[in-house]
Amino acid sequence: MKTTAVVTAIGAHALDPADPLVILFDEDATAALRDVTVIQRFNDPQQQASLTVKPGDHLALAGHTYEIMRVGQLANTNLRTIGHVSLIFQAIPAQPMENALYLEPLQKPTLAVGDELTYITE
Repeated sequence: MKTTAVVTAIGAHALDPADPLVILFDEDATAALRDVTVIQRFNDPQQQASLTVKPGDHLALAGHTYEIMRVGQLANTNLRTIGHVSLIFQAIPAQPMENALYLEPLQKPTLAVGDELTYITE
């Protein structure tokens, strides 16, 4: 199954090239959050409400396809309800973030408004 969202805004401090992290939220994010996040809008709210990703699924964005290596305990609930998840492009640490998807390859893409994010689940 494919669930698609589009990038509608990118905060001024959202994409630090030295940081392996991209924070996603939906369009209801507060002004303070918008400054440090990438805003995504799901094309189909019903698909968003039932979205469940697991290790081995994929995320396609900015012309790249990433394998989801780890799904934090809070990631699916947050994605379904507020469009929030952190995308992390680094090895899984001993104490991983629970609101995150750890992705491989580890190279963070360059994102732009209008880019699609496609959550590819089985």
